[in-house]
Amino acid sequence: MPSISTRARTAANIAVFLILLAAVRGLAETAEGNGLLTGHPRPSYENVRDIDAMAAALRRSLAGQESYSFSRGWWTWDRLRCRYVDGGRKNAKELKILSAVFRGLILDWHAKLELKGEGDLFYIFFTSVSGDKRERVLGVDGRTLLRDVHGGGYHGSWGSAARMRIYEELTARGVLTDEEQARFRKIVSQSLGSRFIDFEAKTQKANNHSFGNAGGVALALKLFPDSPQANEARAWLNRIWNDLSDFGDWKEWNYYPYGPIFLHGMLDIAEASGRIDSDRALIKSIAQRCLGFVHGGGVRGNPNSGVRVRETYEQVYADPWNFGYYDVEQSARDGHFWYRLAQHYNDPEYLWAAEQVALGGRPPDGKVGAEYLAAYQRRFAWFIKRGIEPRIPAGRASIGLLSATNQEIHERIYLRSGRVAGDPTAAFFLYDKKDEHLDNVSGHLYEYSARGAKLLHCSGKYNNVYSGTDLRGGGSGEESLDLFLVMHKRHTFPLHPDRKGDERDYLRRGSIQSLPALSRAENNVAGDSFGQFGFVDYYGPGSRWIRRAVLTRNGYLVVADEYVGGKALGKNYMGGPVWHLAVSDDGGRETDEARNLVMQEENWFDGPAFARAWWQTENIRTLLCFHQDGAMKLGRIRQPHSQDTDPNITCFGWRPIHHGKTERFLSVLVPYTEGENPRALAATIETRVTEAGDCTARVNGINISIKADGTWTVLPEEKK
Repeated sequence: MPSISTRARTAANIAVFLILLAAVRGLAETAEGNGLLTGHPRPSYENVRDIDAMAAALRRSLAGQESYSFSRGWWTWDRLRCRYVDGGRKNAKELKILSAVFRGLILDWHAKLELKGEGDLFYIFFTSVSGDKRERVLGVDGRTLLRDVHGGGYHGSWGSAARMRIYEELTARGVLTDEEQARFRKIVSQSLGSRFIDFEAKTQKANNHSFGNAGGVALALKLFPDSPQANEARAWLNRIWNDLSDFGDWKEWNYYPYGPIFLHGMLDIAEASGRIDSDRALIKSIAQRCLGFVHGGGVRGNPNSGVRVRETYEQVYADPWNFGYYDVEQSARDGHFWYRLAQHYNDPEYLWAAEQVALGGRPPDGKVGAEYLAAYQRRFAWFIKRGIEPRIPAGRASIGLLSATNQEIHERIYLRSGRVAGDPTAAFFLYDKKDEHLDNVSGHLYEYSARGAKLLHCSGKYNNVYSGTDLRGGGSGEESLDLFLVMHKRHTFPLHPDRKGDERDYLRRGSIQSLPALSRAENNVAGDSFGQFGFVDYYGPGSRWIRRAVLTRNGYLVVADEYVGGKALGKNYMGGPVWHLAVSDDGGRETDEARNLVMQEENWFDGPAFARAWWQTENIRTLLCFHQDGAMKLGRIRQPHSQDTDPNITCFGWRPIHHGKTERFLSVLVPYTEGENPRALAATIETRVTEAGDCTARVNGINISIKADGTWTVLPEEKK
């Protein structure tokens, strides 16, 4: 039991701490009133007259916070460090801000916790200690760890590479005193101790958790090689890196926000361990796969995460280091990954990718305004100084490979004539394995864009993720995506029961298998694209689905589906393609009908684009037409959507499925400019499906043919 004198000293220390905290808050409020604390990190500190007063106020304010995000909160400060370093280390004001941040959030924070008797609970990497997500109990003495107070929980090391780089820079510039360096060494030492981290617990594979956490640990071992558990930490780093190198890739597809977390972690580990050169081929192979995700359309889709374009770009142009073009979580991180990669390898194609996600890319004519150009010059001054200019990567129709240098798994089908701004693109996701961050997305069309407009994109994080029998993120389950749906007749198409009820239908999840032998992606001489893929056990054992698609160089998308039900389906099932069009914002029928299922006789639907590039001034819409053979039932319904994708209308067509019988469906999607009459446009579209399975569509004088044997043509109508 503590002595009376010990308790008295503790009480006195706490009293002093509370007085200091009140004073700090008062100073912070005064500084806020003087404008010293706003907008950090600022786009520029050039016009700050008294940088010392600003840095002191910022330090007090940060140290006086009750909590902050140890995982995400440091990424912006690391970009300020990068801006300072890449600017030739000439801006002493930026260095003073960095020192204020480091002292306030690390050194002062630790001192603050020491006053409370909790200095030994402070950690700057991650913790594997189990417990509640926000509150954890240390196994050694029953004390409580609070996330965002003592550290950042299991994600606590996402920002630790930034902390270590800033420390390294401040030390190299002679900013930190010997006492401050000693305090930080103590913090690093206790953070790597066995009380906080068991390096054999939690993930041992290459994913955003391990790689996001590992960068700071790797740099800590470089700077402090004799740290506690150094051998255990190095063995862990080797395990997770070997998992990456043995497979030749990583397997998480929710690109925003998790992709950049992993990719930055990959570069962090590589930089700290020398792998940036020794494992150059592996890193560039992964980079090339990710480069395939990017095109010059000024819009973007991903397999299961929404990627909204911003409504305005003032913030992006004012501060391109901290605001990215896409309105996503931590929007600047993706562009900064490509920036770092382009820097390491002096690669103009990676620089092109950085510009696309940071600023939106150049328009078809290449002309940009003064704001865009100024933002580019500020963000990419390092490359301009060295004469490195962005270069558009080659990229036509192709099969995107996962583990391209090792297992060569068919991951995606890309249809496109190139990656010039405005070129049409369509992309399908093939990979049939699900991991903890992959929703049920195999086989769906995750992007269709043309003329700088995103015409289809239903993917959203948690579209099809469950907690028990309930959808976790507000999506609508199996019918959430643009794909082919099969259901029992006892249910109402397309309202798939998923995990609800005793008579649930077959699911795609975890059962379907891709057929890579069927995968094709190719262009003709004119630049039109063709793609083909297939799955077996698709809604029931023995069932088989083949999708063939043509994307013309002017953006028409024609999709032919072929489905043969397995024996287990009997005559009790129905199936057909499901597409999701954006919701009109003009008070049209889609919004008025809310979530009522509406059947219709007409075989066409239309809707606005989901998004448009910054340079696109036209309102582009999408016309969807189904081939109607007389047996098709057609309808639409507005359903719930997940948290990071936009409202949409589920448009569908279906007919009965009989096992062993081949059923064929044809969908035609056409971009058109608002103001054109969609009914008149739909009336000009002619479709045909023969008994042999040959499909044709005539759109605006262009004849598109997709035959059952996989041959295809795109030909202008012959003049009479």
